[in-house]
Order: sequence, then structure tokens, then C-alpha cells
Amino acid sequence: MISMNIDASRGALRVAAAGGLGFDLLYVVHRLLQGFGPDDASPAGIAAYSAAHRGRLLGSEVALGLALFAFVGLIAGLTPVVRTAGQDVLATAVAVTGAVFVALGFLSQAAETALTNVSDPSAVLALNQLQGRTPNVWAITALTAVMSSAAWRTRLVPKWLAIAGFVAAGVFALGAFFSVFGREVEGNSSLFGVGLFVVWLFVVAVFLLRGSSEAREEQ
Repeated sequence: MISMNIDASRGALRVAAAGGLGFDLLYVVHRLLQGFGPDDASPAGIAAYSAAHRGRLLGSEVALGLALFAFVGLIAGLTPVVRTAGQDVLATAVAVTGAVFVALGFLSQAAETALTNVSDPSAVLALNQLQGRTPNVWAITALTAVMSSAAWRTRLVPKWLAIAGFVAAGVFALGAFFSVFGREVEGNSSLFGVGLFVVWLFVVAVFLLRGSSEAREEQ
């Protein structure tokens, strides 16, 4: 029975690590293909930029969709490990916040994709606002806080990394407030927040992969 639990945990940790690393890689591809966007943030400027770079932008949305699918692997692998450690409430929270993050990610992707196919100023403005105001940052805040709590309780990662997650969640929370009350849809601060999340998730995934190797040695 014990060896079966070790095998299950090892496999789940590998799935979670692969999902996290896959998400990071594909999301970086998405951002590189997106570029820095138009210099002119008016509806006309956005429409002109989208038309001129339509192929590249659509490729970036494909990469984003694949990244979100990879993220499902992270959540699917991490949830049973947290539950096996006796943290049922946290396991449920990981599953729920992960699902919300993925759902909002696909909503944002849909708005970005639609932007490449419209030229009417009112439609461009509405889609740009929808994409920028989709509460992805709120989802990242909740997800990072929950994953850090789960990591702290289960000791899947070092305490310093869990603490770093709590600090990052605080930074994301500030960004979430600014995204609601700010006049601009997105700014350079949003790129900083996303970069911070990608780096933190990469380190978490590496430690999950190491954890799967340690579980194998214990067998």
C-alpha cells in the first residue's frame, strides 16, 4: 500500500512539474510573438497593428491556448498530492483557483483573438477593454496564495519559496486593485507581474520535479 502511494505521488508530481514547465515555456512564446503592442493605443492604432501582424498574433494565441492546457496538468497533478497529505480543504482550493485561472485565461484569449478580426473602432475598444479588464490578476493572486499555502503545509517546496509566493501574491493583489481603478487597461507593471509569476512557477515546478525523484528513491 505504501509503495502504491509513493508511485502515485511520484507520477502526480511529474505531471504537475511538466504542466508548470510547459505553461512557462508556451507562455513565454506567447509573449514573444505578441511583442510590445502598438505605439498608438487608440482603437485605430490597435486595429492597424492587429491587421499588420495578424499571423504572428494568431500564433501567439495558439501558444497561449496550449499553455493553458499545460496548466491543467499542473493542477491535476498537484491536487491529489495535496489531498494525500491530508490537506483536503487546500486541495479543493488548488483545484478551484486553478480552474478559475484557466477559464479566465481562455476568456482573455478569446478577446485577443477577436481583436485580430475587427476594425470597427467601437468593437476594438470594447474587446480591448474586455481583454484588459478580465480579472486574470485576481485569479493569479488567489492561485499563488493557495499554492503557497499548500506548499507550506505539505513541504513540497522549501519554506523560502512558499514565503516568496505569499509576497508575490501581495504584489499581485496590489496590481489587481490598480487594474480595477486604473484608467489604462494595461501597463508595464502588468508585464512585471506576469514575469514574476512565470519565474516563481518555474522554480516551483523544478522543486516538484525534484520531489518526484526523491519519492522514487524512497520506494
